[in-house]
Amino acid sequence: MSESSGYIYVLTNESMPGLVKIGKTIDVQKRIQHLSSTTSVPLPFKLYKAIKVDNRHVVENQFKDYFHKDRTNPSREFFKISPEQ
Repeated sequence: MSESSGYIYVLTNESMPGLVKIGKTIDVQKRIQHLSSTTSVPLPFKLYKAIKVDNRHVVENQFKDYFHKDRTNPSREFFKISPEQ
């Protein structure tokens, strides 16, 4: 695995209906555990989908650019879209 390869993930959380979190990571399960245990959310995040990519930084930025109008906060990775989108 190259230094920039990894996963792009889409997470949902029952405590945040109508929102998804899109991000990048090397280890999806560790990222979910970290987000669920260190952020102020009442319920754990659930993995909707993860895709392996060669350059997680570039691909994540492409997703953020594509869904920029649906972003809830420019400094957060939450979007008002369905997970299927």
